[in-house]
Amino acid sequence: MTDDAQLLRRYAEEGSETAFGQLVERYINLVYSAAVRQVRDAQLAEDIVQMVFTALAGKARALPEEVLLSGWLYRHTCFVAAKAALTERRRQARERQALAMNVLNDDTEPDWEHLAPILDEAMKR
Repeated sequence: MTDDAQLLRRYAEEGSETAFGQLVERYINLVYSAAVRQVRDAQLAEDIVQMVFTALAGKARALPEEVLLSGWLYRHTCFVAAKAALTERRRQARERQALAMNVLNDDTEPDWEHLAPILDEAMKR
């Protein structure tokens, strides 16, 4: 079995999709379980998994040879999950605020069914 450092090096130096695929296969469960525990949303956790492995692909050359890949993936998952959870909370807060504003705007609109006869009567005079 090829160790993580060799697979990472093969991907970084040769662009080996096979090597990267083996790394993903090895660690996808670790990354997904860490993400879903933090955000408690399966769909968001799947998005986080994609972001983490995309980051690994981009940073593969810069990672030191002695990096403990499982540790790096776990820490990066925690970072991405925290950022995603914050973004999600902010989005939900904006949606609640927009809904509250719409409710307020709906209450301030005149009731035309009741006003129409009064306006018609006033205009006839």
